[in-house]
Amino acid sequence: MSVNGLLEVAVLGATGALGGEVLSVLTERSFPIGRLVPVATERSLGDTVSFGDDELAVVTDVASLEGFDLVFLCAPPEASLTFAGHALRARVPAIDLSGALLEQPDVDLRVAEWLEVDEELDKPLVAGPGGLELALALVLQPLARAAGLHRVVATCFESVSVEGRGGVDSLSEQTVALFSQQTLTADSIAFDCRPAARGDDDASVVLRGTLGRLLGGPLPLVVTRVRVPTFSGDGIALWLETEQALSADEARALLGKASGVEQRFDFIPTTRNAIGSDVVLAGPVEEAEGGLRMWLAVDGLRMAALNGVLLAEAHPFQRRAP
Repeated sequence: MSVNGLLEVAVLGATGALGGEVLSVLTERSFPIGRLVPVATERSLGDTVSFGDDELAVVTDVASLEGFDLVFLCAPPEASLTFAGHALRARVPAIDLSGALLEQPDVDLRVAEWLEVDEELDKPLVAGPGGLELALALVLQPLARAAGLHRVVATCFESVSVEGRGGVDSLSEQTVALFSQQTLTADSIAFDCRPAARGDDDASVVLRGTLGRLLGGPLPLVVTRVRVPTFSGDGIALWLETEQALSADEARALLGKASGVEQRFDFIPTTRNAIGSDVVLAGPVEEAEGGLRMWLAVDGLRMAALNGVLLAEAHPFQRRAP
């Protein structure tokens, strides 16, 4: 429980890529933590995680969340959903970054960049979008408000970090194996690309649904997800057609004022440029085929984690009376 303004915080999925990014952001922003408990599955038994100058032992069995002030849910959706129930019963606020609560209509889906000044979040459960959804929302919202969106086509080039630490480890092992002239399995990603989604799969449905919730209605979006053999950093090739006329110059002016977006005119940002960036890096906007075309580079894990921590900073952390 909070003592002298310092909070007791649990991070579920602390040994994963997303959980590790949350720990990094908490450290960088000097979040007021008195005690942090990293939580993971039995596979992480005996592991430690770095938090600031400390090495913390990973906890694999949390009997109760009583006494905590906040929980970050960064584990796979099934485990995070279970923990969300524990948090509700213990009356402990939870920030879900796992995607487990994205489609729950009674759970607020929020973007920290869009919060009003001094706005506080007092709901027990708050969800943050994934990195790609967040990047697209930050870019599309100002354009949608100004001219409406008639059609959006997005091709997302996703690094293996979207699969968490397991994806990063697999690519590393596969790369070493290839240089050792070993034969890889058909589903290997090293020095290869493959569709991350086939047809109307769950990931694409969630992406469209999440953007629809964030932008206030169904989004006319066609999305293709491509897994690429990079460890971190994601790219989005975006083409859109607005309901009302909107020139490239007008779109550039809107994006130049958008929170969470940085326009680059001196060079076209690459996915490597985006690694560690807190904002969406947007290349020049061009008029093409009756619409607007642009390239976005983003560190999806970093942005999702930062959004979650900023949402936590907007929460009053007051326990509700029984």
